[in-house]
Formats: sequence, C-alpha cells, structure tokens
Amino acid sequence: MPKVSVIVPVYNVEKYVAQCLDSILAQTLQDMEIICVDDGSTDDSPAILDDYAKKDARIHVIHKENAGYGAAMNVGFDAAVGEYIGIVESDDRIFPEMYETLYQHATAHKLDMIKSDAFYWYSEWDYRSRIHRKNLDDYYDKVLTDKDRKVFFDFYMNTWTGIYLREFLEEFGIRHHETPGASYQDNGFWIQTVSFCRRAMWLNQAFYLYRQDNPMASIKSKDKIYVMSDEYDYAEKKLREKGASKESLDRCNYYRLIRHMGTFIRVGDEYKREFCDKADQDHKKYAKISMEQENYKKWYEEIAVDPDGFCHRFIAYKTKVYTKLKTADQILIYGCGNLGQLIFRHLLNMGMYHKISCFMISGEADVNEIAGIPVRVMEKGKTLSENLLVILAVSEKSTAYTEIADILMESGVKEWLKVSDITRYFYMV
Repeated sequence: MPKVSVIVPVYNVEKYVAQCLDSILAQTLQDMEIICVDDGSTDDSPAILDDYAKKDARIHVIHKENAGYGAAMNVGFDAAVGEYIGIVESDDRIFPEMYETLYQHATAHKLDMIKSDAFYWYSEWDYRSRIHRKNLDDYYDKVLTDKDRKVFFDFYMNTWTGIYLREFLEEFGIRHHETPGASYQDNGFWIQTVSFCRRAMWLNQAFYLYRQDNPMASIKSKDKIYVMSDEYDYAEKKLREKGASKESLDRCNYYRLIRHMGTFIRVGDEYKREFCDKADQDHKKYAKISMEQENYKKWYEEIAVDPDGFCHRFIAYKTKVYTKLKTADQILIYGCGNLGQLIFRHLLNMGMYHKISCFMISGEADVNEIAGIPVRVMEKGKTLSENLLVILAVSEKSTAYTEIADILMESGVKEWLKVSDITRYFYMV
C-alpha cells in the first residue's frame, strides 16, 4: 500500500500536463502512486501520459471514453490503493514537499483529512498570490473536530490542496457527481468531506499553484447556466442520504445561494434574465437560511422585485465599465495590497496586462514590482495624464479611500473606477 495515491484527471491539456507530472514526480515523498485518468482526450495528452508511465513505474494511466470530470475522478478513486488520496489538476503544479508534509501531519494526528493553502498562479509572468483566510488564523495548524465543523466551511473551497484518508472516503461513500460535460463537480465532493470528516487540519503553508491562465478551463464557460445548481442538488441529496447534520445541510444550501451570485456574473448576458428566475426560486425555497452578508441580501431583493430592470441595469453598467477599460490608453491601480492584487488578477483574466502602467501607493513601497509591473510612490502635486484610467483599489468604506480620492482630484483625475465596479460585474474564480 503506497502512502499516497495522487489522482490526476486529464482532458486536452497537452500544453500543461508534463509540467504537472514533473512537479508530482519531484515530491520528496517517494512512496506514492500516480493515477492519470485520460478522459477521452483528443490532443497529444494520452501520448504524453504513456511516455511518462514508461519512465516511472509509479505512474498508472487509465484511458477511457469522455464522460466528464466527475466520472474521471471516480475511476481514479476506485483504482487507488494508497493510505491517503490526493488530487492534482492536470494544468496545475505542486511544491516538492507537499505530500510529505501533509502525510506526516495526517498520520501523526490520525486525520480523516488535511488541507493547506494555495496560490493563484499565472505562469506567463510567474505571478503568485497566496489564498489565505487570515480571519481563521486561530484555527490553522490545529486538530479540528466536530465541535469546530462550522469553521470547516469557512476555509477556502477546494479539493486539491490536501489528502483524504481512503478508509474515510470509503466509509461514507464519498465520490464526485457524474454529469457529462459539467463543471464545478468538485463542489459536491468538498461539501461531503467537510460534512463528514471527524478529525481535520488546515496547515498555514501553501504548496499548490492553481493556474488561472488556462483559457480552456471549464469554469470560464459562459453558457453553463445550471451546472452549479445541479451540483448543489446532488450535494444536498447525498448529505440527506448519509444522515448529515442540519448544520451541514444548512451550510450546503447557504453556499448554494452564495454561488448563485457568482453564476449570474459568469454566464453570458443573454442568459442572465433566465437565471434570475432560478436564483429567486431557490432563495424562496431556502428562505429560512440567513444570508449573513448585506450585499447578498440586497441582490436577492432586487432580482425578486424587478428582475428585468435589474438585468438591464447590470448589463448597461457592466458595458460602461468595460468600455472604459477597453478604451483607456493605460490603467493605473492605486493600491497594491489584497484589493490591488485582486483587481490585478481581474485585469489579467480580461487580457489587459499590457495596459497596466503601474501600481501606485501613497507610502513606502515594500516591493519594486509585481509580475513585471512597477510599484511607484505617488508624488505630491504630480499631475496624472488624462488618458490614464485609475482603479482605486482600497475599501470604499475606509478613510484611506477618501484621502486617496482627494489626492487623485488634486492630480487632475476627475473620475475613477472602484473595486466594486470590477468585482461585482466581472467573473473571476
């Protein structure tokens, strides 16, 4: 029995899969098996997998007809014989110490599941931004049990930054939802693991590079309207079948409602009005679940009262913002903290890296550049170009926002975009 079985689902990733496998083979933990499930790829991915299998006996390749991500994952899980199971997406990479570190903690503390942090990763610029829940710092690096279960749902939702005890997955029959061509089939798996694991840990370390610049990633599809809803139908069904607690069922459907807002932003404008009806139906069905964030409450209220008007206003404003971005000669991001880098990632996803002139800050700079974009200190009294579009990447409720707005007006900037102008209207993972 290998210590860890690593499942790698593969579909048309000839550009990335070798780099992915190299990172797995470089693991300091040698006692492992690597199960690559080729889900009917039509490019050179199958040949690349077979070549790697010839060179390393730990790699097992399963070729199958295309049936979707969930089916490929389940084939890999059924074939795995390791003590623990890990997942690596075939366009991502991992650091060499990942599985050894996870396995040591998992066995030392007899864990059903252990996770870690990850990085958003853009390979072209080798740009990395760590995904970390700072508000949960008190819960990192500790064994968490049933009494902490609500916290499990608050950590970053993913299935691939950790390992799972295979006996635990078998005991609860935890598998992926199988729907051909669907996306987001990791959501149901995630919901099941955090609902049923008895001992878990999240390490305050990051080992996983989560690629953001694969244009073929299924999560970027604009025509898959109901895949997220279907996934949460599946998750709720599985939780009920296995006797999950009311708390887990409520959290499942809370996230269902939260995800609807992201789906509305993601899908094409021609589908938004249709999706509003589905979101409104679900909100009424799960009305007893409290929507904790005010912006979500307001969103559901607006689509319930006037969905036609809401969609019209949304699309009109989004078009206005996009036109400003598209026609700007240069874009300046004022702020290079978490919000500044959030805006930066949005612009990368929109193909606007070449337009970003710099990050601007008011105080001392900790770094000189970010992914090749210079970080500059604002000079007092300096006039900014009229052809420069400024995005003020500071919390709109903060005193800093008012102070920087004053600086911009003194510099001749008449208007700028806010963080919400980007994050509320343009989709990003």
